[in-house]
Amino acid sequence: MELLEKPCGGSGHFAETLPDTSANQCRNRPMASYQSLLSADPPPAFAYIEPPFEFNSQNVSKYPPEVTGSLVLNSISRRLGWHSLAGMRLLDLGCGVRLARAIVNLQMPIGLYAGVDVNAASIAWLKENVQDARLRFEHLDMHNALYNPAGAHPADDELSRRGLTGFDAACMLSVVTHQDPDDTRKLLRMLHACVRPGGQLYFTAFLDEAIEAYVDKEAGQPRAWTSYNPDFLIGLVAECGWAVKAIYAGSVLHQPALVCDRL
Repeated sequence: MELLEKPCGGSGHFAETLPDTSANQCRNRPMASYQSLLSADPPPAFAYIEPPFEFNSQNVSKYPPEVTGSLVLNSISRRLGWHSLAGMRLLDLGCGVRLARAIVNLQMPIGLYAGVDVNAASIAWLKENVQDARLRFEHLDMHNALYNPAGAHPADDELSRRGLTGFDAACMLSVVTHQDPDDTRKLLRMLHACVRPGGQLYFTAFLDEAIEAYVDKEAGQPRAWTSYNPDFLIGLVAECGWAVKAIYAGSVLHQPALVCDRL
């Protein structure tokens, strides 16, 4: 194919021009208008919550809650053997606000997250401000020497009677660390009624092989820091219909954790 030539200005030089191809023809098309280029696409979902509560230690609270919350949720999911939280139903007893904040603000996938806590103010705030059908919150008035000394002593089926049943797993983060053995038994039995057959339990606890069974380490502040002998705790868990199948050492951002199967 021959190239066409034409003079450039009056310099006597010649410039080569490309053959008249379809690519060149595109240059001659009319420019598209703004209205013709507008495309329909719904805006991405967006939600943000900032609960005015802080329940974590200084080692944890110095980082953004979404960062540590997503780390914990991903650890739970991985250690329970889940590919992800998508479609899973998780009951969080002693929920605080951190995991809910991570799920909402980072748009983390989950089937259902149900948070239960003795702190009435934080639960009321979450109920009022979280507009997400995947999240549910319940206040539980239950005695604890540190957090709720005037609290009630609910029955083992208190949560299941509220319709909190059929969960794939339950978790307790920094809860057993503030319970004596009797209160720990109560919590384990309550959760047993909420988790489906074949489901699992994930909870954290301070473990000390040097003690006989259980120690309340802060004599002047009951339940501020409780530790369990690992074998004693494994037996206590078994009394309540669970079997410990794995124990993970703690880290700066995550206490030692036990993974259990529902029997």
